[in-house]
Amino acid sequence: MDNYTTNEEDQREAARLQARLRADNYDNDDDLPSSSDDSSFVRLPNVTIDEGAHKYVLISAVAPAGEERQHFVVSRRGAHYHRNAAEPFIEALERSGYKSISVNGGGRIALDNTKRTISVYGYSYGFGLADHALAKAIILKDPRYKDYEVSWSNDGY
Repeated sequence: MDNYTTNEEDQREAARLQARLRADNYDNDDDLPSSSDDSSFVRLPNVTIDEGAHKYVLISAVAPAGEERQHFVVSRRGAHYHRNAAEPFIEALERSGYKSISVNGGGRIALDNTKRTISVYGYSYGFGLADHALAKAIILKDPRYKDYEVSWSNDGY
């Protein structure tokens, strides 16, 4: 585990990111649903988690040509704060044309490829508690993790 503790600056940055996403979503509401012939659209994987125990965020967004909200489970090795896991993925979503992006909470994920286990737990001071049961369901839909034992808990940090 890392030694970084959420501080006031990180909470301000997380709030700033959430406010920017809300503003962008408000500005783009007229665009949904859209028929996109944008060649820059790249479907992003619903699960992007790094091996080890890391902070994770649950993100949702709507694809350019879609109406259905998609959920993404994202962890990142070296992310000192949850926003450090969220920001690069949000940028990728934006580049690909996804709309109505929001961070729906966070926690931690421990991925052990040797034991074939994934544990989802904890919370984010900056983004709140994620729906870990939803995160587990998203992970289990990914064929890479179909044979993994996936558990979740609201306990821990």
